[in-house]
Amino acid sequence: MTEDKVLTGLASLTVILLVGAVFGRLHGASGDKNAAIGDRVMCGLLALPLIALAIRVAFPASPFFWALLGPAPVLIYTVLLATTEQGGMSRFTRTLLIAVGAIYVVMATLGLMQK
Repeated sequence: MTEDKVLTGLASLTVILLVGAVFGRLHGASGDKNAAIGDRVMCGLLALPLIALAIRVAFPASPFFWALLGPAPVLIYTVLLATTEQGGMSRFTRTLLIAVGAIYVVMATLGLMQK
């Protein structure tokens, strides 16, 4: 029992540090706002499952719905960031967002079917 608590604590700390690193990259410290928008969008998309995992680890009895709803603010921010590219959203960014969105639809469907 104690080993489970230690492992959960270490996993939570790791997820928090990883999410912090991703948010640092997502926000960016560079002065050029259009520098590497695709990198920032990808970091935002990588943060989504980390946040969902953190919610599942911190609240294991919570419904699956909360693990999907938790990263919604980061998803909204990432999509808004993707739309700020000069000249409109690139085909690469649009394809990336559609692909990740499809994966989340599949994840949500499978998660709801388990119940």
